[in-house]
Amino acid sequence: MYKLTTNDSIIRIKDKASIPADPANSDYAEYLEWVADGNTATAADAIPDPTYQENRVAEYPPVADYLDGIAKADDLQVQKYIDDCLVVKAKYPKE
Repeated sequence: MYKLTTNDSIIRIKDKASIPADPANSDYAEYLEWVADGNTATAADAIPDPTYQENRVAEYPPVADYLDGIAKADDLQVQKYIDDCLVVKAKYPKE
């Protein structure tokens, strides 16, 4: 059994192998035979939307900025880091 992806490749279910749509590829030729025998590939699972945690992680400022502010005893730098984190938290609230 196979699944079709949106980028012109096929996923073989039994081993989750990605097979490019290339007629020179023996796995792809096997897929074409499978389809010729009357089988139909199903659509691949949709990629889920990122969670609020994944969105936050992608946008948080580097923790090195915070640590640098602590090491230099720079309260303004530390507060800027905290404020930047709060902006991201407000943008991506807990679900």
